Amino acid sequence: MVKKIWYSYNDIHLVLQELAAKIKNAPVKYDAMIAIGGGGFIPARILRSFLHIPIYAVTTAYYESEQESKTADRVRKIQWLDPMNDSLRGKNVLVVDEVDDSRVTMAFVLQELAKEGFNEIGMAVLHEKIKPKQASLPENVHYFSGTTVPDWWINYPWDAEDIEAHNRLAADSQGFID
Repeated sequence: MVKKIWYSYNDIHLVLQELAAKIKNAPVKYDAMIAIGGGGFIPARILRSFLHIPIYAVTTAYYESEQESKTADRVRKIQWLDPMNDSLRGKNVLVVDEVDDSRVTMAFVLQELAKEGFNEIGMAVLHEKIKPKQASLPENVHYFSGTTVPDWWINYPWDAEDIEAHNRLAADSQGFID
């Protein structure tokens, strides 16, 4: 049986506030964020409240189902910055996603973005799962993690159909369920 955890919007907001402080204290100042959809959209929007930089978006597909951990053979581009916005060329961009799980999607997106002529690329994730990764980050990518978590299935509030039930699960036993 897969262990699961639930996080409330409040839990997410507090971690992202701490993550924003780490990013602000880094030697690189970012000009824009690129959210990896769908999980990176809401964390990027909350980070914007602290970082005050615009958000762009890319979307990929790697998981065959949002409710299961079954993956496809490869990562596919669904939506991309094509053509690249000229106002981003030579800028410092921060790529945002909700979780660093296998790292396959993250590595794919970072490798593709590295071809676009940015000055510096950073990667920010809300949750970094404690587990071996199937891919590596490209060299010279600055990595920021909000917090590390066990390798459990994460239930985010933005995926909930019944937010009240979700919040009860998040409140019960710190959100951990065996």
